[in-house]
Amino acid sequence: MRTDLHFACLELLDDLIPRKKHALLRRIELIGKGVIANWGERPALTVMLALWYFLKDLTDREVLILWEGSAMERATSKLLPMFEHGFDEQKRDTAAQEQFRQLLAHLQDERLYC
Repeated sequence: MRTDLHFACLELLDDLIPRKKHALLRRIELIGKGVIANWGERPALTVMLALWYFLKDLTDREVLILWEGSAMERATSKLLPMFEHGFDEQKRDTAAQEQFRQLLAHLQDERLYC
């Protein structure tokens, strides 16, 4: 699963020229560090649920397409069983949905995932 996630993150950049790829990776790293810093005190299960809602939103709006058999599809199909019990806890699920909305708004402010 870790290999699939690593490959899925990098394969999106394969078509870029090295200079653009490096610049985008730096920008993603900077934005990611800011996002993660805000999640320090949140339970891991809530974070995973929020990320799941984020991914679901992107796929529902076809901003991201998870092709069957792709690295991201393989990884997400392995991840869901690990935390799906969290959807049953109303308070945690509500917190995760709010966290997802905050994440999406933050990334849209950065001109990502509009």
